[in-house]
Amino acid sequence: MGNNRLITNEEVDKSKVEFISLSKIFETLCPIYMGYGMSYDEYWYGDCYKAKYYRESYEIQIKHKDEEFWTQGMYIYDALCRVSPILHAFSKSGTKPLPYPTKPYTLMLDEAKTEEEKQKEIENARLIARLHFEQWAKETAKRFQKQNK
Repeated sequence: MGNNRLITNEEVDKSKVEFISLSKIFETLCPIYMGYGMSYDEYWYGDCYKAKYYRESYEIQIKHKDEEFWTQGMYIYDALCRVSPILHAFSKSGTKPLPYPTKPYTLMLDEAKTEEEKQKEIENARLIARLHFEQWAKETAKRFQKQNK
């Protein structure tokens, strides 16, 4: 059981935890928050919640940019797929590319839903809300009956 060997000085040096002051951490983070768009004075002298909001804003901007790049890739992929019949080495003469979409994809998705489908979604949401309310009402009534007994 256990280890009977002696601990060397090298092992003691490796086990030491490096001490970093809060000042050092704040100084390290200052350029990062300035990259988010926060000024030097806002970072050091402003409200501490501003730093949180700048970081959250930056994360949202990155998410939007990522979605934008993804959509751009989707358009490029679709364009290549539509042109691919004429790029095929063994395609017949007279082969034409498929037509490019006339509207952006996001507009097509919104228009794809008919008025009837939109009404069904609204009705489903109402039914779900009604069921939740009825279930809550039953449970509340049971609690009051138990308390009155």
